[in-house]
Amino acid sequence: MCEMQDDTLSGTLSSVDVATKENLENLVKVGEKLLKKPVSRVDLGTGVFTPVDKMTNEEALIKYISALVYIL
Repeated sequence: MCEMQDDTLSGTLSSVDVATKENLENLVKVGEKLLKKPVSRVDLGTGVFTPVDKMTNEEALIKYISALVYIL
């Protein structure tokens, strides 16, 4: 499973009810930045995200999709 989270969203960016053009454009920017971050996992003891690999989320997503395509 591949999942990406950003625990820094606040205001309208964190609301699923605000579908304005401006908010959606800002969410795209957040997503693009999230893709460039390193793959990380939440340390269940501290609740802090810790990098797992030097791979970015974008690279991990491409790898994950490639594996799915290969299976199909």
